[in-house]
Amino acid sequence: MKKKVVAWMLMTMVSLPMIAGCGTAEEGVTDKDSSPEKVQDESDAGDDAQESQGDTEEEDLAEITVSWWSLGTVPDEENLALVEEAINEITEAEINTTVHLNIMDSSSYIPNGAMVNGVANGEDFDVVLTAAALSGHYSVMQANGMLQPMNELLEEYAPELLQTVPEDFLGATTKNGEIYAIPSYCNKVQNMYWVCRNEVLKGADIDINSVRTIEDIDEALHKIKEAFPDMNALGGSAFSVGLSYPGYTVGAGSTTMSYDCMGEQSGVLAAVYFEDDSLTAVSRFETEDFKTETARIKSWYDAGLVDKDIATDSATNNPLQEKPTVASVFYTGQEDLVTALCEDTSYVKLASGVVSTGPLQQFTWAIPVSCDEPEASAKFLNLLFTDARIVDLFNYGVEGVHYEKKPDGTIGFPEGMTAETCGYYMGNITKLVGNGFLASVREGVDSTAAANGKEEMDQAAYSPLLGFSIDASDPTISDAYTQLVPIANQEYGPALKSGSAPEGYYEEFIDKLYDAGLKEYLDGVNVQIQSWLAEQ
Repeated sequence: MKKKVVAWMLMTMVSLPMIAGCGTAEEGVTDKDSSPEKVQDESDAGDDAQESQGDTEEEDLAEITVSWWSLGTVPDEENLALVEEAINEITEAEINTTVHLNIMDSSSYIPNGAMVNGVANGEDFDVVLTAAALSGHYSVMQANGMLQPMNELLEEYAPELLQTVPEDFLGATTKNGEIYAIPSYCNKVQNMYWVCRNEVLKGADIDINSVRTIEDIDEALHKIKEAFPDMNALGGSAFSVGLSYPGYTVGAGSTTMSYDCMGEQSGVLAAVYFEDDSLTAVSRFETEDFKTETARIKSWYDAGLVDKDIATDSATNNPLQEKPTVASVFYTGQEDLVTALCEDTSYVKLASGVVSTGPLQQFTWAIPVSCDEPEASAKFLNLLFTDARIVDLFNYGVEGVHYEKKPDGTIGFPEGMTAETCGYYMGNITKLVGNGFLASVREGVDSTAAANGKEEMDQAAYSPLLGFSIDASDPTISDAYTQLVPIANQEYGPALKSGSAPEGYYEEFIDKLYDAGLKEYLDGVNVQIQSWLAEQ
């Protein structure tokens, strides 16, 4: 059982990697509404038994550590302790649990693998937020046996959560009938947009309202280059200009999401097109859509419209924010996040999204195998998805300290305080924290965004493969998958998706994929699809 430690020790530990186990609750711990057992002693002295009431035994609090990352700054020990104290006023009273917060910067949590390594090493990770990609992605962690099944825990300790999160959502994180994570509950419809600086639109005489198709984008980029010859008309990140974002074929003229990636976020080698009633996976990179898109990107690159550093730049995350020389970008995500890319920009939606497994598996809350307080963790997850107080504490900190309520119902920084000085600024993470629809709205943000997002999601089309995801750990495809991913991602992908690939590069790429086992991989994926369909 985890021992209680004094406050000053907690304060010195919160910002360090947690290396101690969570501990197991004592047997006999009851729910918060249960009365403590009264111990009655019988006296052996005398003829009549004497009843005496013993001391009430208080339950030991369960202790859990909740880990996620900040899109703003990582709070210092003092401010973290204030937020923990406010959270524990709720959790200790309602679920008999003390919560410790382990907040990291995103580069440590995800690319550097601090969370995954901590789970693998049995460190103090009880509840974790899984990442959108890499080793911390839900599908990777689940396939590697790093997540605990949650069915019984949720049924007993989080029934309100199960009533809140749609069953279809949970299908995306269910394997062999077992739920392994809870998708963050928010608008999961990812649309594709083109976003451009207002000063550039004005200087190039471009009416954003007239931009509707990929041909319009082509014309706009050339106008930008002519009006601003020293700027990169189009930027990108993750070694891509973003036009070939998985699921979309905007570069080939489509105005809706075209295919399902089946939860695969690494190589994205297989695609099931929605127009194919047989739901057969095909080689994504051999489709005419992909060829058309990459040819268009190359034409832009050759015309000097694309940032030449994209293929080798691993540091840029938000080109509009980080590179003043970038005029525009393609962005795929929720509409209310588009304006967060950069101030003084305008955007146009190029394609509408579909609710599919991939977005649902991005940003999930899970109980990893390193947790030894699963019951308390499940109770906490129930609050994270149903209690607006907990949601706001995670997102914004303590009212009156880190933020204040405004007359219009929004929240904002107290007078004279900024994101840099408030002490607890996570950035815009409301879509990541449990039930995003419960979060208060920060001033300056569209107050109707959450309601509009829920309406959009409720009305959106759903993939016929929603709930299915490729099991890359399947022995029949695992070897091929392991060889194919680096070829698609590191070796050939950056040049193809940024336009810098030389002649003959594409053909060489396809040959190398087949040499590495692409056919065997696709055959195995199709076996999995048919097996899943037979169970529905």
